[in-house]
Amino acid sequence: MSLDRDWWKRAVFYQIYPRSFMDSDGDGVGDLPGIRSRLPYLAALGVDALWISPFFKSPMKDFGYDVADYRDVDPLFGSLDDCRSLVDDAHGLGIRVLLDLVANHTSDEHPWFVEARSSREHPRHGWYLWHPIGRRDPLGRPVPPNNWKSLFELRSAWFENAATDELYLGTFTRHQPELDWRNPEVPAEFAEILRFWFELGIDGFRLDVATAYFKDAELRSNPFSWKPLDLFQRHLYDRNRPEVFGALAELRKAADERGDRVLVGETHGRDPALAAACHGARGEGLHMAFNFEFLFRPWSAKAFRESARAWYAALPEGAWPNFTLSNHDQIRHARRFRKAGFTDARAKVAAAMLLTLRGSPFLYYGEELGMLGAFPRRSDLRDPLGIATWPLRAYGRDPERTPMQWDSSANAGFTEGKPWLPPEPGWRTRNVEAEERDPESVLSFYKALLALRRSRPELALGSLAFVGEDPDLLVYERRGEEGPGKARVLVVLNFASRRRNFTLPSGGSVLLGTHRKAGARILAGSMELSPCEVLLLAVD
Repeated sequence: MSLDRDWWKRAVFYQIYPRSFMDSDGDGVGDLPGIRSRLPYLAALGVDALWISPFFKSPMKDFGYDVADYRDVDPLFGSLDDCRSLVDDAHGLGIRVLLDLVANHTSDEHPWFVEARSSREHPRHGWYLWHPIGRRDPLGRPVPPNNWKSLFELRSAWFENAATDELYLGTFTRHQPELDWRNPEVPAEFAEILRFWFELGIDGFRLDVATAYFKDAELRSNPFSWKPLDLFQRHLYDRNRPEVFGALAELRKAADERGDRVLVGETHGRDPALAAACHGARGEGLHMAFNFEFLFRPWSAKAFRESARAWYAALPEGAWPNFTLSNHDQIRHARRFRKAGFTDARAKVAAAMLLTLRGSPFLYYGEELGMLGAFPRRSDLRDPLGIATWPLRAYGRDPERTPMQWDSSANAGFTEGKPWLPPEPGWRTRNVEAEERDPESVLSFYKALLALRRSRPELALGSLAFVGEDPDLLVYERRGEEGPGKARVLVVLNFASRRRNFTLPSGGSVLLGTHRKAGARILAGSMELSPCEVLLLAVD
């Protein structure tokens, strides 16, 4: 593809969880050839870039987030040749491809760790985080150096390695030992891994838990917190250490060697200030870092307006924002926001907000269908966190990872075999084939929105100004920076499930609406909005 350093500012990103998108060989698990076969659908949808969750070689104890080889594809998903073909075909359709890089930890079956745990003298030993076993409790268990917790095993994050009489750190599970990023060989190795995939044609990376690379050098215990989801700890010392920003800047240099590659960081936590600090407006940090606030906001115009304003204010000058409403770790937003009689209407309001705010939007596969996800039966659980916390529903991640719904045939057209997770109820009517035939469907609305965004540069790159403070109405103007009239689009979103009066500041023509036809003229002044109405207006 041609060199375009800022393509990611205009792009709409689409996240694919590869196990769940499309299965090509009938084993019940999605794969790279399956994704490749659906590229025409993605091109017709109108997305610009794919972010594919990990498909590296892995024992799959955490479904690919436990990597055993960063330079190869797990046979479950295909081969390196399949990856090359996928990238080539995507580029031919104008779609870029990002991979998911898990650099905080490896699998315990990665050759690096197999060597590292064999002897304290092995050169790889210093690539991981260790602590000597000093004493044992009355039951003979080694006493850990601090109170850090394993997030998925819900116990101490320190695990015994008898061969070296040490404990190693595993923040997620014992099968995911933590790398020591203070060892200069580790960041140097990952810079080479980036270059390997850039040479293959990959356009960038999403960096998993990027702000967790460094731990406190003194291994201090975390202070107490009343938050159960944080395991009753304030995570001051086992994540989000200031040293990480230097490492991110070094990875940025490897990306900038190619000119048009992009790095997007996942912060370990919900603090917008932390995400903002990862950005490098002048090239010294990441291109973007996720702000997860929208994943935890209630259905409220006021809440989203305040969150967006805070995010814009937190970013350093010149940094570029991003927004997302769903991902592979959080309940789908269509379920979070559902309301009897208004679930699809709310999905359209959410789509309009996500795709017209100033910043790069990240969609999650099936979001364009209004997929709700489903809570599996205990016998169908696959997520180690969900299994460990059964029957609590706040923790498990299987509900948001159910198969993509392509048609009304068996298993939603996802596989000819037994799917690794059962599809959500209602897939016989909520699927691509059915929604493509329905001009009023969520999918049809997404397609229209994406086409409009691409045709109106001000919706991608223009300035943004909020209009009013109504708690039910989210209203803002997007204004282009070029052209004789500086084109303007007014976005009016009614979050209320009732009619609302609104005073239109300027007249114009309807570009897209849920209740008004495109091209219709609307005069300035008082107007009535329908429940959950979306209105995009080209301002006179």
